[in-house]
Order: sequence, then structure tokens, then C-alpha cells
Amino acid sequence: MTRPPFRVSHILLDVDGTLINFQAALEQALLATAELASEVTGTLVTPMQLGSARELVYAEPTWRERTLREVRDESFRRVLAAAGETALPLVERVSAVYYETRDREMLPYEETDEVLAALRDRGFTLIAGTNGNATLSQYQFRHHLMLVHQAERAGFSKPDPRFYRGALERAGASVDSTISVGDRVANDIDGPRAIGMAGIFLDRENVAPDIDVPRITTLRELPDLVELG
Repeated sequence: MTRPPFRVSHILLDVDGTLINFQAALEQALLATAELASEVTGTLVTPMQLGSARELVYAEPTWRERTLREVRDESFRRVLAAAGETALPLVERVSAVYYETRDREMLPYEETDEVLAALRDRGFTLIAGTNGNATLSQYQFRHHLMLVHQAERAGFSKPDPRFYRGALERAGASVDSTISVGDRVANDIDGPRAIGMAGIFLDRENVAPDIDVPRITTLRELPDLVELG
């Protein structure tokens, strides 16, 4: 297995859980949405119920090729319908609260801008690659990125090899010149490895200390693992 320091010119960075604290934003969004859904239906709707409904929709083959927003909206529709509320404007209102809260609460990790600035100053070309649909233009770190490669626009999601190949093609990079960095092994390590790209696992919660791949627990450790080549 290739080991650090990696000599590369391009770094493909995951977004949710890597550059942005998506989990905290998701929890707040589901809480706000559950409160509204409970109010309008007159029944108790919990964040766990909303989360489970989304996973059930996404597991259905007919929904796997739809956008993440369509999947999320369908899960809201089903939860409301189960409580006897089927009006489309109500579904749209619940969805709006979810996305407004999520986007407001999606904050970068405190080290994100600092680390990306340092890597760009050293000459690395930085690419964000994500299955998510959040707009990154609002964040300070966005100007350190050459491009943002989103699944919904690309037409392929991680860990589909076509997702990574599309990102490399857009960046004018190769598998040998690029390292993938992210917090999900399937998407950010195994997927890139399938096309010959090395990866670094960001294990913020220290859940896999013995994993047999290069591993860091904070982005601040990343600059020491790469050399410009």
C-alpha cells in the first residue's frame, strides 16, 4: 500500500464531515422540521422518525437515481401523509424549514480555512467532491478551491468510479497526481482506490484507529502527509 508522504499536485476533498460539520447541521434541521411537522399534524413527529423515513425512501430502487432533495422531500411527504396531511403546500413548507435550518447551521470546522489556505499557498490544486447539494459560495474557504464537483450536477454519486473520473477530468488531473481525503471509507477511500487513486481517511471521532489506510483525526494533520509533486 502506498504510504505518506504522498507526492501529488491535486487534493480531492470531501465536503460534509470533512470541510463542514454536516452532522450538527442535520441534527438541528431535523429537530426544527420535526417540531413544525408535529405542530401542523397535531401528532408527535420526531427527528428520528424523519431520518428513518429518508433512509427508507433512499433504499427503494426507484428513488436511488433521484436527487437528494427529491428523496428528502418524498420522506417528508410520507411522514405527513401518515398523519393525515397530504396538501402539497404543507410539504413544501416543511421542506423549506428543513433546508433553511440546515443551510444556516452548516458551519465549517474551525481549521478548514486555515488548512486549505496553507495547502493552496504551497501550490496544491484543491478540488471539493461531494454527494451533497449545499452551496459553498457563502464560505470563506471556497476561494481556495479550484472547483466544486457535485454529484447532482455530475450525474454520478460516490462511490461510482465515474464520479471521481469526472472530477479529475474537470481538474485536468490524473489518479497518480491526486489524493482523496474524506471521512467515509466507502466514498473517500474505497471508491477512489477502485480507479487507482490513493486516499487519506479523516477519522474525527477516532472510530477506526486500527484501519489499514493512512489516517488523520483532524485536517490540521493533512499538510504533513502531502508533498507537492
